[in-house]
Amino acid sequence: MKRLASHIVSIILIPLLAPTYLFAIILFYFPHLTSIVSIGDKLLSILYIFIATTLLPFIVVFILYKRKVIRTLTLDNKEDRVIPQAFSCVIYTATCLLLVYKVGATNALTLSMVAVAISVIGLTLITPYWKISTHACGSWGLFAILYDLNSRFPVQSFQPLYYTILFLTVSVCFARLYLKVHTPMQVLAGSVMGVLIGFSLFHFFLN
Repeated sequence: MKRLASHIVSIILIPLLAPTYLFAIILFYFPHLTSIVSIGDKLLSILYIFIATTLLPFIVVFILYKRKVIRTLTLDNKEDRVIPQAFSCVIYTATCLLLVYKVGATNALTLSMVAVAISVIGLTLITPYWKISTHACGSWGLFAILYDLNSRFPVQSFQPLYYTILFLTVSVCFARLYLKVHTPMQVLAGSVMGVLIGFSLFHFFLN
């Protein structure tokens, strides 16, 4: 049961979903930080970011797996992570540039994508030498951004989701340890990296 729960929480907070989660939360709970007003435009924006940052990288991973370039779809081995992460770096950087052009560099949506892109680039540079936890980096980076937003722009209706995400963030770190895919130091390093990048960008650059 514990193993199943660990796999479920790892899937819920898979790093590829972080941009989609951030866009959805910002657009629906902190709409004053964006220029997107209509429900249709919000849903379309979330769909676009999901396709670009989640679906496309997953398709690449699936193709690499089918062609036996990587051994598992879950990228448990650090050697398997380099090519998919490098591809994600290109996609995420391109998405950042598009957002800067469309909505500006200090827009909440742009900063979300910049935080994710910087994290992925950092993880890609570290991974060939050390299997740092991408789950810990992504989940704590997500929560750090939400912590800053919740502190500066408190929204009562967001509180249940806020504490649910905190619970899941802590849970996924224990899950990665329970599944023995990371050491405590790898999880800690990923967590610190995610917090520093996410919090710093939003705290110092968000208008």
